[in-house]
Amino acid sequence: MPIETIISLLAALGVGGILGALLNRRFEQQKQTNEHDINIFKQSDEILNEQNLSDTANFHLLSNHSIGDDHFYKLTGWCTYFEQAGNQYLDRRIASENQKLLIDLNQLTDFIGFNFFTIKEQNPNNKNQYLKPDWNPDYADDPSPEKMSKYDEYAKELEGLTLRVTKQYSKYRFAVKRSLKI
Repeated sequence: MPIETIISLLAALGVGGILGALLNRRFEQQKQTNEHDINIFKQSDEILNEQNLSDTANFHLLSNHSIGDDHFYKLTGWCTYFEQAGNQYLDRRIASENQKLLIDLNQLTDFIGFNFFTIKEQNPNNKNQYLKPDWNPDYADDPSPEKMSKYDEYAKELEGLTLRVTKQYSKYRFAVKRSLKI
């Protein structure tokens, strides 16, 4: 029997007095918290959902060290959304995992912002940016061995940041599912 039913029965029967009133108050507060957090999740999921993040991470960042403008804007849009005070989760477990993800995602987007560029003479219809294209042997005319070595270091850093974000997103999503049942 759901807790709401038990509380309603206690209140209807007049059983429990203060205890019934406290339980009912606690239930109403939890219900409001859940409604608030469900709305926050749904709004943020419209900005960046699990599939978008997976596609960006696996098909772009990890496979060819690139990102399209639209994917980058989804990542930064999600961060901006959660940097606003009104868009914070009330459930402590979700809020904690969300804040960890926000930190990791901000680090990734900062890295992208400082290290991704267009290719020389890139087709104007190509809205992708690439990790240090002047150092990448696939795009540069003839990068020096030092530049190629540095490129590999940056690629490893990108991989570490990306994997950290995807791992933390899973923890965040599990906290949402466990607490809000969505």
